[in-house]
Amino acid sequence: MTKLSKRLRERDQRLTRFAKRYPAAAADVLRALDQVRHFRGESSEHDCATCPAPADEWQLVKLSRREGPRFLLWSDEVDHYLPFCSPCALDAEDRRRAALDAIWYPETGE
Repeated sequence: MTKLSKRLRERDQRLTRFAKRYPAAAADVLRALDQVRHFRGESSEHDCATCPAPADEWQLVKLSRREGPRFLLWSDEVDHYLPFCSPCALDAEDRRRAALDAIWYPETGE
């Protein structure tokens, strides 16, 4: 299994766990992504925001306020999302979570 496949599988498993634990927040995420697709189109219609590859998912990159639990973040602002290819999306998600963890959970020192 490739490193990318493993990372995608781990992310999908993590999101599935949190969606089961927080069904209302998971529904909010899906509604937000539907809104992004409605106004900006499918991610596949765009190039990745960080590399020349075609995009295959929308990724939240800006938060004006905390919305949703730790792993089910969303925004109701469609310009808070950018299109990414899968490898870049995973990297963007990791950077966002690390930055937010430093703010939300400073006592852990991570």
